[in-house]
Amino acid sequence: MSPNNDLKRQFLLERLLDAVKQCQIRFGGRKEIASDSDSRVTCLCAQFEAVLQHGLKRSRGLALTAAAIKQAAGFTSKTETEGSHSCCPGK
Repeated sequence: MSPNNDLKRQFLLERLLDAVKQCQIRFGGRKEIASDSDSRVTCLCAQFEAVLQHGLKRSRGLALTAAAIKQAAGFTSKTETEGSHSCCPGK
């Protein structure tokens, strides 16, 4: 695997993790259902699609993606700026 490819994978995983965190900030601990009417959910879906299209669904990549999501699942603090969607410009 080339260093450039490693950087791309890392970038995609960071964006996916950020999208998961944004959804956790917005929907974590609430009874409200997350739907595609919220731009954070749309962004999360787009990031998953980018990860899968890049080939991170293969065994090693999938393990890294799962680890990123597990890490984000415990994220409940609202210390980060709400409404900041760095993963999806224009949202």
